[in-house]
Amino acid sequence: MDDKRTAFLDRVRMAVQDSEETRIAWSELLAPCDDSARLNAFAQRGPDEQQILLQTLVEQASLLHLQTHLCPTLDQAAQCIAEITLTSATEFTAEPALILHDHPLLRALPLHAQAAINHTPRHWTGNRDPEVRNRTLAASIGVTVADWAIAESATIVQMTRPGQPRSTSLVPSIHIAVLLLSHLTANLAEAYALVRREQNCDSWTLISGPSKTADIEAVMVHGAHGPKAMHLVVVTEPVNDAHAGFAVAS
Repeated sequence: MDDKRTAFLDRVRMAVQDSEETRIAWSELLAPCDDSARLNAFAQRGPDEQQILLQTLVEQASLLHLQTHLCPTLDQAAQCIAEITLTSATEFTAEPALILHDHPLLRALPLHAQAAINHTPRHWTGNRDPEVRNRTLAASIGVTVADWAIAESATIVQMTRPGQPRSTSLVPSIHIAVLLLSHLTANLAEAYALVRREQNCDSWTLISGPSKTADIEAVMVHGAHGPKAMHLVVVTEPVNDAHAGFAVAS
């Protein structure tokens, strides 16, 4: 065994050794957290701080092949989605088709005003739609709302609710997530504090860019287990709460 391998294994053994100094009791590990400080920091964050986090998000996203689009208004966000639809190559379908989460924020997007995609099939993931599975399989683009996003890792947090299934972000070749700037968090701990308040959700997913794997000969491949491309459309100006569909922490 060469010296480098021996040194590496020694470091691993030291890191996982069980001792009174390193052992953490399960009761301590699973104890309820006091999230008040994190929630207060999130609620009191001003525009200048949000812009700093937004810059961090954009920088980290570029490392993950996550394409970010900054749109001041819902009108511009709708235009951006239309442009992505028109310029993105389809993978398994002859023509583009959209499947959208049944979310008030997406319902508020004036996609109907985008004449260029008026003939592009658009379907909603209504909870009572018996064809939602087939429509998802037939869609080339899935559009969702990011409940939260983590600036330091360019990760979106997406809750699973009735009418807002995980399949919308997993099955189509392209995933577009829409995020309100006011829902951008600084780090994972802050995002967890917000998630822990959620009551009406089945599960939640953390997504950092498009699907990727380097299992074969350490060569990075996108789209192996999900979307090959991902876009994050950030609405940078305040949006009416009735359109947002969820409340910002206070």
